[in-house]
Amino acid sequence: MSEDTMSTLITMREPRRASDDRPDMPAAPAAATAPAVAAAEIAPRGPFIPLLLGLAALLVVLLHQVWQLEQERQQLAASLQAAGPQLAAAQQLRQSLDRLAADTQRLADGGNAPARVLVEELKRRGITINASASPAAAGTVQPDDAGKR
Repeated sequence: MSEDTMSTLITMREPRRASDDRPDMPAAPAAATAPAVAAAEIAPRGPFIPLLLGLAALLVVLLHQVWQLEQERQQLAASLQAAGPQLAAAQQLRQSLDRLAADTQRLADGGNAPARVLVEELKRRGITINASASPAAAGTVQPDDAGKR
């Protein structure tokens, strides 16, 4: 660029005053607006709205927890229903093992040496056999102390 162009550019930019951009506005008396603003700021507000919002939030949280617990209860019920056949098979196996243990105890009481060794080994491991219990009664084979193992 030449010096002529530079001087033209510089002269085209004249500084503007900030007051030129704003139109003249009539001055409002400061004393007239101050009491109205101060009265609005000082007006007491009651605790009703904050308490209402807090209680509404608490209600929403509690309802959400109730809904979640109901969903979990339904899932547990479905799981229990699905495990029903397995539980029935386990109960049947338990009853057959109880009958076998009771028969082994009766043989040991009758003098059978291998049965006596088996019953003594079971007792040493903390398992007692109740041969006099009815076959339908659950829990004829029970550990003496669960903490020994």
